[in-house]
Amino acid sequence: MNDKQNTQNPQKPIPVEDENIPADQSAQTPPQDQSTTNQTVDPAALQQDLEAATKQIDDLTNTAKRALADLANYRKRVEEEKSQFVRFTTGGVFLEILPIYDSFERAIAQIPEEIKENEWVKGMANIKKQFEQTMERAKITKMKTVGEKFDPNFHEAVAQGPGEKDKITDELEAGYLLDGQTLRPARVKVGNGEAQA
Repeated sequence: MNDKQNTQNPQKPIPVEDENIPADQSAQTPPQDQSTTNQTVDPAALQQDLEAATKQIDDLTNTAKRALADLANYRKRVEEEKSQFVRFTTGGVFLEILPIYDSFERAIAQIPEEIKENEWVKGMANIKKQFEQTMERAKITKMKTVGEKFDPNFHEAVAQGPGEKDKITDELEAGYLLDGQTLRPARVKVGNGEAQA
């Protein structure tokens, strides 16, 4: 009877896994990309690419340096133009005022000694001093004349007389400099080389 049951219900064979063979061999060994495995590196091509990149970097660096230099020159030029404009406008204003200052200066020089201590006279002298301080802040200075050698860049000779040749013997109208440049030439008398009597 037992033999009959064995023939009617044959047992299915149990698969035996080999420990040396992975269960999913395809999952552990992915197919290799033939395009990457067969690709080779060309050192000459890499060197060429490196040189091209280096040249591009140098070109960009030089361009940036030129741009910075141009910007610095532009700023310098703008500052110089601004400075020249300020000098021009300052000079124009003071050229209009200087004749008034000349008259004021001559009037103060003619004040008699006996009233120079008068408070009103002292007030006028203080106004003159304030004006001179304003000119100094504007970089306007009075030229030296008497005893100096005549220079047509700074002086205007309106008369000649006895005295050392080409030396200024008298100042008829003061001259002024604006930042070292002639704002108004001094009107002077120049020696002609004849001995003074």
